[in-house]
Amino acid sequence: MKVQITYLYHSCFTLQEDKKVLLFDYPERGIDSTLDEKIRSIGQGSELYIFISHAHGDHFSSNVTKFSTSAQETHHVVSNDVPKETIIRDKAVNRNNNTFTQVDPDRNYKIKNLKLKTFKSNDAGVAFLIDLCGKKIYYGGDLAKWNWPEWSEEKVSEHVKVFEDVINELKNEDVDIAFSNMDERLPSWAGPVEFIERVNPHYFIPMHTFGNEEWIDDLVDEEINAKSEIFHYEKPGDEFHFKL
Repeated sequence: MKVQITYLYHSCFTLQEDKKVLLFDYPERGIDSTLDEKIRSIGQGSELYIFISHAHGDHFSSNVTKFSTSAQETHHVVSNDVPKETIIRDKAVNRNNNTFTQVDPDRNYKIKNLKLKTFKSNDAGVAFLIDLCGKKIYYGGDLAKWNWPEWSEEKVSEHVKVFEDVINELKNEDVDIAFSNMDERLPSWAGPVEFIERVNPHYFIPMHTFGNEEWIDDLVDEEINAKSEIFHYEKPGDEFHFKL
């Protein structure tokens, strides 16, 4: 199984496997027309799955529906905190070969050729565990180890517990590819080292950098007790190719 992952900005990526393309968390800002054309090219004639983990502007733009026009078919997988009308008002969404699924936390779904489990985020919306052709792909959205210094000890503890509970579940899933947060504004960096060491995915894709791709240098330089390979991207448009 050949896989190509393309970094676009912040938490937005595409994952391509043959004619199946997954597009994650296209944001309101940060992606220019050149990158838009790259997304269209990747999705041309594909079975496209558009994932929206939650409604925050750095993870969601209603303009994401524009990529439906270049795909053979499009399946929109949308967290329940995103107003349905912001997506379905686009006529392209309502073509016969397109679908729209609004997902709740902690549920299981079957969407065309994907099996999907959702987790309730400790910030907003959901995280996704996707079964694609028998391979497990985790996309965290804004589920992370949030330990902001200005928060009370109780609030930090509540958020960290949610993160650790999900990690404990993922440990038993043999995750092949994991997208999870790497945010140096927090003392924990939002938990990427802990995630890698405890889940041990085959491939780890750090995200939530707000364009600070140099943060990834620090993660790569860490001594991490796991065999995961990290996607060390440096700029929007960088690609990561591997076989599973």
